[in-house]
Amino acid sequence: MSMMILEDEKKADQPTTNSRIVDAVNRLYRKGSTFHLTQLLGKLKPLELAQVLNDFPEHKSNALFALVKAPELAARVLMLVTDGLRNHLLTHCELEKALAVMENLSRDERNRCISGMDEESAKRLMEAMRQEPQEEGEDLLQYKQGTAGSLMTTSIFALPEMTTAAEAIDAIQDLSDHDSVFYLYMVDDLKRLTGVCSIRKLILSDPHKPLKEFAQSRLIKVHIDTPQGEVANQVSKYRLLAVPVVDDDGVLIGQIAIDDLVHVIQEEHTESLMKMAGVDKKASDVMSQTPLQIFKTRVPWLVTAFIAYLLVSAILGGFEETLEKVVQLSFFFPIVIGMAGNAGSQTGAVVVRGLALGLVNPSHYFKLLAKELGANVVQGSVYGFALAVAAYLIFQNVQLSMVVGPALVANITASSFIALSLPFFFKRLGADPAVAAGPLALAFIDLVGSTNYLVIAFLVYGF
Repeated sequence: MSMMILEDEKKADQPTTNSRIVDAVNRLYRKGSTFHLTQLLGKLKPLELAQVLNDFPEHKSNALFALVKAPELAARVLMLVTDGLRNHLLTHCELEKALAVMENLSRDERNRCISGMDEESAKRLMEAMRQEPQEEGEDLLQYKQGTAGSLMTTSIFALPEMTTAAEAIDAIQDLSDHDSVFYLYMVDDLKRLTGVCSIRKLILSDPHKPLKEFAQSRLIKVHIDTPQGEVANQVSKYRLLAVPVVDDDGVLIGQIAIDDLVHVIQEEHTESLMKMAGVDKKASDVMSQTPLQIFKTRVPWLVTAFIAYLLVSAILGGFEETLEKVVQLSFFFPIVIGMAGNAGSQTGAVVVRGLALGLVNPSHYFKLLAKELGANVVQGSVYGFALAVAAYLIFQNVQLSMVVGPALVANITASSFIALSLPFFFKRLGADPAVAAGPLALAFIDLVGSTNYLVIAFLVYGF
């Protein structure tokens, strides 16, 4: 069965097939051929249909989703589209259709859908739902979006501390849904989380021993208000299958399974990459944006870079006499500045990733700075020597070599300091470090690099 699903997904991923489907849907949509379009959509595999919806703007995807008549197909498609599109489709589709779709989703999937909707739409949908998952979903709405509370499921297996191993095994065997049991959680009389035990350890333990004697009391847990990114980091760092969620009193109220965090990890990585590129995370969904919207998400960071490069131009103007007398300096300007920017990007990527995953914290700053400076001094010296030799071979000018070589060493070294320091500075301010690794860091690196290059040239040539 799983092999068949994988084969279907591979076929759906083929660009030619997907392109033909999109073209066919587009033609029928433009012609207003609702009957044939409904038939075509009903014959598509869930993954194919999800790809089609993701390719179109939201208003068109909403119209197409309304033509998917089978609730089972609509439910499967809903969980395959992007999170933003899923929220849009559920918010704008007819209430009757939304209810039919929700009935074909698992409890965790329903909670995920409801927690992603705006509060007004979610309440409207839940008022029409008359099932237990609806009540659970309503409880999850009290937690802030993007926190552990909004991601968790309250379907969790926990037993009192004095339950014996044999009794615990019997309790697991009596469960109707064994898939949700990743760990056995232990609670006290006040339902506070006191320990955890793997199923393997439970089976190998003495049947007559209570959980309190062999369960692990030192455990990884998260608070209901813990940001989802931090939850994902904890699960990834400690290689957990699930993580328990507790409230202010330490009471166990839910758990978050690793499969519920896959989309969170993808979102966090996408957001970091977008911020490092100097654009808003919404900018990744370019198919649903107008040119003006794209402009608005990108212009703030480019303004910062623009101002910095105006300063670079002003610096160049101040050294106009030097550049006029030694025209050869301009030939090496791009490589001296460009190599520093590349080295800074490498350092910035390492630092931002370390801060995002929790592998690096502010206390590591000086240790990491020493490592990066050492590595970049060596790297700069190698490239600086090579560039100095190239400059001499091309122009037969010793003074030129004395400028470009040391300038490249200084710029690559300075770039590592800037690219490493800015993310730590933003982190200390409580801002996202990824912002500092984009155009902002590159602009500073180019500004400092231009100054270094021209100052060294001025000192060497003496004018």
